[in-house]
Amino acid sequence: MPLETGKLVRLALVFFVSHAASLALIRYGGPLAPAWPPAGVAVAALLVLPRSHRPLVFIGYVLLDTLSNLIQGYATQVGLMFLVASMGELYLIDRLLQRFTEQPIRFARLREVAVFLLITSVAAAIACVPAGFVAQWADGSTVLKGGVIWWVGDMLAYAIVTPLTVLCFDPPRSPTRPWSPIRVLEASVLAGVTVAAAVFVLRGTPIVGPLNAQPYMLSLPLLLVTLRFGQVGTLWTLLSVGVTGVLLMLDRQPSALAVATGGDSLTILQAFLGIQALVALVLSTALREQHETAVEHAQMVEALTASEHRLRQSQKMEAIGQLAGGIAHDFNNVLAAIMMQLEELRLVRDLPRIGRELLIDVETAVQRAARLTRQLLVFSRQQAMQPRVLDLNALVRSHVRLLRRVVPSSYSLVVSSAPAPLVVEVDGGMIEQVLMNLVLNARDAQQGGGAIVITTVQRTLPPSSPSGLPAGGYAVISVRDTGSGIAEDNLPRLFEPFFTTKPTGQGTGLGLATVYGIVQQHGGTVRVETALGVGTTMEVWIPVSEAIVPEGASTASEEVATDSGEHQAPGTLLVVEDEPTVRRLIQRVLERDGYKVYVAPSGRDALALWPSVERSVDLVITDLVMPGGISGTQLASELHRINPQLPVVFTSGYDPEFDPSDVTMIPGENFVPKPATSEELLSVVRRQLSRRRPEA
Repeated sequence: MPLETGKLVRLALVFFVSHAASLALIRYGGPLAPAWPPAGVAVAALLVLPRSHRPLVFIGYVLLDTLSNLIQGYATQVGLMFLVASMGELYLIDRLLQRFTEQPIRFARLREVAVFLLITSVAAAIACVPAGFVAQWADGSTVLKGGVIWWVGDMLAYAIVTPLTVLCFDPPRSPTRPWSPIRVLEASVLAGVTVAAAVFVLRGTPIVGPLNAQPYMLSLPLLLVTLRFGQVGTLWTLLSVGVTGVLLMLDRQPSALAVATGGDSLTILQAFLGIQALVALVLSTALREQHETAVEHAQMVEALTASEHRLRQSQKMEAIGQLAGGIAHDFNNVLAAIMMQLEELRLVRDLPRIGRELLIDVETAVQRAARLTRQLLVFSRQQAMQPRVLDLNALVRSHVRLLRRVVPSSYSLVVSSAPAPLVVEVDGGMIEQVLMNLVLNARDAQQGGGAIVITTVQRTLPPSSPSGLPAGGYAVISVRDTGSGIAEDNLPRLFEPFFTTKPTGQGTGLGLATVYGIVQQHGGTVRVETALGVGTTMEVWIPVSEAIVPEGASTASEEVATDSGEHQAPGTLLVVEDEPTVRRLIQRVLERDGYKVYVAPSGRDALALWPSVERSVDLVITDLVMPGGISGTQLASELHRINPQLPVVFTSGYDPEFDPSDVTMIPGENFVPKPATSEELLSVVRRQLSRRRPEA
């Protein structure tokens, strides 16, 4: 509101000064002032100020007009009649603009300029009729002459003063060129040359006949101003030429426009300026429209290019993710078989000492391979998410202690949290993994030490943001280092799995790929700002939540129990597994623990076997992804239709969410991710059977 009040005061001042100056020209036009820029200022006020200020514009027009007339002695009955005609014209323009134009008018398109000039010319033509009769009643001049003086003066104001005022109070958002000191000097010189030319061509007696073509030589510098400085420069120059012509007329210099004196000379000068103004306004508006259209097209092309790049990147990452997920699934089956076979080897009593040492080395390698496959599943968005509402600030602070263990003392680890809680709905363990990977990446980028700064802030994205994220609030974790930076050629591949800039043997290339996968699962994005030799900032954007953080909510990832502590209960199990080696090993582990086991290589075989074993089977263990057209969840659904109380344990190298269904799968409860140890499998089986026994 203070800004709008300031505009209102400045417009009032401009109106009063122009009104006072115009009254000085009444002696050249009888009771009428041929030059009437206050009308243009009043219309500009209607366009610049909010609709709520319209009453103030009309009231201010009356008060300032009356004050100016009182000061200069024109507060007469004639002046009151002209005020009524002016107010009617202003009201008519306001109503027609609201009816036939899109507000606000900013003179940025040829169409709105043409409509504006048409509306103002019609309103001025209607108002000039009563004004002509008032002029005739006041000094005996003809109605036609009085009406023409009124119409020409007002139209000159609407063609020059109104657009100039609007553009000064609300300048274009994308100027053609920035105003450098050299450009300001060029504009000043060109304006001076144009005014000097105006003095030269407007003075003197016509050479041929009653009219002279000499003044139209001004078209050349006006054209140059239009091409170089657009609408504002053109309109200011026209205003300067008009003032120059009026001053010459007041000095009673002979006019080169026509053999005329007094009001006729001023009216002809106004007609000349009006023609120049129309041409210049149309041309400068066309140039502005062309420029802004080119800018819009360039922005559109840039946005489309960025969107196409994001789409290609998304498609590429999705294809890589599907490939990685498929590899991880098959690889997990192999690892599951190796892990169980290693456990079987541990049971061999006569195994030599060197054999047991080699066994430990193999188990370590298998565990490392299992971690790699888990990272692949995270990247391919096939890793289980357990979202909870928590404060991101608290999660980061609680994880700092662990981060300090992996960052040597030669590095400074600085954490800056947002002052207010950042409530998000995330998997705490996954976000901790994101933070760990980013910190390790920052550490490795600074050989020998440096600064690692972790910051949490809340930011808001406006609609149609180029980031591709929905508008709204986001919690942002940024990890900044002062390392070597990332080469521009490597940025497009930064989040691809197995891509690394580290020396051979020092990185798997899955750290940032895992970050990308986790953040994508949470509906966010990762932004990278980097400069060679300066450092890199990684920003993780996660949508904020409107939920309330539960009291006592833990921020760390929950550990899954591996043993229920229940005693073994005898039972009969059905194992459905398509991988022969894994199926055979699961059967061996279960039978060694005292269970009776039936096996089936697919869902169809399990359904075919079910009628013969239905009465004896206490629990079913099934893989999620199997050949034959029946998945693990489909098999479970069919078996539950027959026996709703039958417990089913799912296993898979994929995430349980990979097979969309209504079945809730919880690792350690009814889901065993591959690869798993024999004890992890037996723990889940015991837990499920112990829960079923009391119900039997």
